[in-house]
Amino acid sequence: MSDPDRSDFHLGKFLAESSHPETSSTPPDLLILNQPIAHFTAFSRLWKHSGYRICADGGANRLFDMFEGDLVEQRGQYLPDIIRGDLDSLRDDVRNYYAAQGVEVERDGDQYSTDFGKCMQKISSRSTSLQDVLILGTLGGRVDQGLGLLHEMIREESKHPNLRLWLFSESSLSFILRSRHNVIRDVQSSKMFRENVGLVPVWGPAVITTAGLEWDVKEWETQMGGQVSTSNHVKADEVFVETSMPILFTIERAPFG
Repeated sequence: MSDPDRSDFHLGKFLAESSHPETSSTPPDLLILNQPIAHFTAFSRLWKHSGYRICADGGANRLFDMFEGDLVEQRGQYLPDIIRGDLDSLRDDVRNYYAAQGVEVERDGDQYSTDFGKCMQKISSRSTSLQDVLILGTLGGRVDQGLGLLHEMIREESKHPNLRLWLFSESSLSFILRSRHNVIRDVQSSKMFRENVGLVPVWGPAVITTAGLEWDVKEWETQMGGQVSTSNHVKADEVFVETSMPILFTIERAPFG
């Protein structure tokens, strides 16, 4: 019997070369934000593991621009299902190319929601049982936008109990631990991650207990402006985290060859 108060996270499954969408009845969705796509190999594996792909406005520019030089002939193999947002960042040449390829381009002019929110609304409208959504974005660049993205991640997960957002940034994988008991698996055996890890209480004070880290803690109070476990190191293939409140778990990805 599953424990509703426990969550398991298998870190390497969306970056693995194996396991295609056809092996799952509920493959994750892929949301591409308006940030540079740093690694084609990592991107292509996320694409392969997803079933529905959506670009948030200027995210389509990033997708289009990645296919230059030696990759230009592959552009037509990576067509999103839809481009959605207020479209103030979408270039004309990119819009014309994807529209000619049959990609839906949908404008939502609501100025009270971000392009991320508009895309999540579209994703949620397709299914009553949201599960995994892979986000290709960044926490770098403008600080306010990075914090805004974290805010929207917790807001979306609070609205959809079964939703799990996986943020793949330039060098890290980040996700929210909101269950009381969490097991993060395949940390070392997947060979896709480095040892550097952080547990950040960005949504308020929390009390955490950990196992599997170099500096484990027990019933440890953590909050911004107080004690925070950043620059910690993984020392086991499974990491256990018990938390009283949602926290952000982030781990450095190993580079692809």
